[in-house]
Amino acid sequence: MKLEDARAAYETLSGKASDIVRQISLAGVGLIWIFKSGTGSSLSLDPRLLKAAFFIFLSLLFDFLQYVLGTSIWFAYFRHKEKQGTKEGAEFLAPPQLNWPTWAVFYLKSAMMLVAYGCYIIPFLASKFGA
Repeated sequence: MKLEDARAAYETLSGKASDIVRQISLAGVGLIWIFKSGTGSSLSLDPRLLKAAFFIFLSLLFDFLQYVLGTSIWFAYFRHKEKQGTKEGAEFLAPPQLNWPTWAVFYLKSAMMLVAYGCYIIPFLASKFGA
């Protein structure tokens, strides 16, 4: 195995994990919509679903921030290397610390989704369906 193979593996897996977080975020929003009660201006949510919605919102916010942060960091690094005179085809190593902020936000968004489902949505559904 080459180092580039390991990088490709974690990039592929983290990309897939991000896709799944987005999909289950939307599924959670749909589920909350299905179980809302009331009509018109008097809509209400079970407190567990309201808390789940908060964590889903945080997860989606962190998902967005991960990509904005990554784009900004890598653009700044690109400009830095460009100003140093690095040529387009030149090989160089980037400091691994460049990815640390985006990895931190990746784990935060995943944790928020686990909290939303593990602490609120799954217990809510279990209570509704007698599990």
